[in-house]
Amino acid sequence: MPPHASVQPRRRSISVETGPVVPFPAERRTAHVRRCAGELGGLHGEDARLYWLKVCRELAEELRKLGSNENQARAAVFAFQDEVQQELMRQHEPDDV
Repeated sequence: MPPHASVQPRRRSISVETGPVVPFPAERRTAHVRRCAGELGGLHGEDARLYWLKVCRELAEELRKLGSNENQARAAVFAFQDEVQQELMRQHEPDDV
């Protein structure tokens, strides 16, 4: 090799195979569940419906961006809805029960 030629280090080609991204279960996002339940607890009628629709659509969109298919996103949103409903019920339980 001529003295003026630079020696480039060999780059290894590393093939990293990854599987699908599995988002953290939406129904386990406790802070988000409590925040949504708190917001919903203070809203009524059309305001509550519009807020809830917005939250669920945003969650579904986030899950689709992370690689969930339509059915997976729908199931996750339903599970999240169940958790928020349960949190709303807990927030409205009498303290002496």
